[in-house]
Amino acid sequence: MVRSLCTITILLLTFSTAIAEMYQWVDEKGVVTFSDTPPPVSKKSRKAAKVKIYNDSDSTPTPARQTEPAARTVKMADAPAQPPTTAKKERFSGTVEIYVTEWCGYCKQAQRYMKNNGISYVAYDIEKDSAANKRHKELGGRGVPLIIIGPNKMSGFSSETLEYYLNNTR
Repeated sequence: MVRSLCTITILLLTFSTAIAEMYQWVDEKGVVTFSDTPPPVSKKSRKAAKVKIYNDSDSTPTPARQTEPAARTVKMADAPAQPPTTAKKERFSGTVEIYVTEWCGYCKQAQRYMKNNGISYVAYDIEKDSAANKRHKELGGRGVPLIIIGPNKMSGFSSETLEYYLNNTR
């Protein structure tokens, strides 16, 4: 009796559906965000709040169509949550370091962007240069590209994030 009760309980827990919601919204800068909590309420977001709620019964969520292209967001511990409201600083004039591999498409895209926009950079291939591989690990690199702009680290490539750091780093 106890064994069959345990079996029934396990089966019910296994096949029950969890009640959860996912929220998707586009902020005023066009960045698409997915979260399990509703979007933050602000004066601007009340006007242009485009929120899509996904339930467990929905299959893979597809991004809502937008009038503006969304920026590719990269979650980083080093990135500021919101750009500071202080005055714009001088553009970064140093050399950007980028840790890459030969096979990485995002690495090539980042290098092409920097070359086309006249951004001074030096690329280190972490598979061909053991010293570069060691520095990559010391910097906390877990993937490529790892882009260093002054004191800032950027994992992955986003032209918007790169420009933000170039315009807001001394």
